[in-house]
Amino acid sequence: MGKIFYRYIARSFWGPFGFGLGVFCLLLIFGSLFDKLNFFIKSGAGAGLFFRYILYQAPYFMVKMTPLATLLAVLFTLGGMMSKGEWKAGLAGGWRPFDMLKPLLACALLAGFGQLVLQETAAPDLYMRAEYLFEGRMRGRDDWQRLVRKDVSFSAGDEVFVTAHIFDGRRKTMERVIANIYKAGRLSLEINADSADWRPDTGQWTFLDGVTIQYDGDQKPSVKRFASYQSAISVRPENLVLEKLVPDGVSTSQVFDRLRRLEAVGAPAAAERTLLWVKLAAPLANPAMALIGAAMVLLARKNNRYFSFGLAIGLGFFFWAVVIMVQEAGNAELLPPFVAGLGPAAFFALVSLWGLRRARAI
Repeated sequence: MGKIFYRYIARSFWGPFGFGLGVFCLLLIFGSLFDKLNFFIKSGAGAGLFFRYILYQAPYFMVKMTPLATLLAVLFTLGGMMSKGEWKAGLAGGWRPFDMLKPLLACALLAGFGQLVLQETAAPDLYMRAEYLFEGRMRGRDDWQRLVRKDVSFSAGDEVFVTAHIFDGRRKTMERVIANIYKAGRLSLEINADSADWRPDTGQWTFLDGVTIQYDGDQKPSVKRFASYQSAISVRPENLVLEKLVPDGVSTSQVFDRLRRLEAVGAPAAAERTLLWVKLAAPLANPAMALIGAAMVLLARKNNRYFSFGLAIGLGFFFWAVVIMVQEAGNAELLPPFVAGLGPAAFFALVSLWGLRRARAI
């Protein structure tokens, strides 16, 4: 009997969940349509390109809207049980309140797992394709990922430091470049060149049209001109100057890889560490939303589908705003990365548990 009751509650979850996910995604699609349509019209792009842009963004919309759909599903399911007398019947049958919430929490965890899978597979790549269509094809920004930098300095390995007037990550070249190579803390070799190219066949940087200055203790430095100089610097271009961070266009594994590359060149990585925790914590928003939805229904003891829909939108976007603000605080190093990532879901879960306690559900 218990399994049948649990299955009945769980089945009641997925209908409102699917409805809410579809409606909320459509709201974001229409918002994107009105926001970007002017650019597509001015650029003379056809309808096909515009619809490809929307299609590529659909998985991203689903990832963002899954917690809101979970909240709506809980509000509708519990509200329906209240209005039909099923909640009272369950209590009269000996079921404890929290026992009747367990199937909804299980569904919320399953929705969170689906969100995680989509977040780590299709969504980042398709989002980057959408960004390329809009920034590259529509707005004509060839370097929208900021792969071309001016006056950059970075570490290219142990005791190797490079300064370049222009670093072009797209073409894998540097202009007006100086490489200083140290040994035991003392400058050993300086390479001063007009340009440098990355050679994939050798896996090393080749400097063009410049001079080498060899330092040997107290002796006079030895200067030699060269047309082409094959250096021992083997750090890949993408590991020297990274592309613009697009938080919704990277998976967790890509954030890990980016962190390793930043640590290798000694660059700051507060935004990446915060983003890592935000991505890891994102699926936890679903059980947090389920708990807070249950607390609201049990405290109000009323069912109004229009009110529930409006509440899901308002509370969901408030949660989204809190996530964004806390993430920005983490990026600015005002909060530790794990707090910036886990904080919003933990806070909403604690508030909901307090509400459930007030409603005597736990």
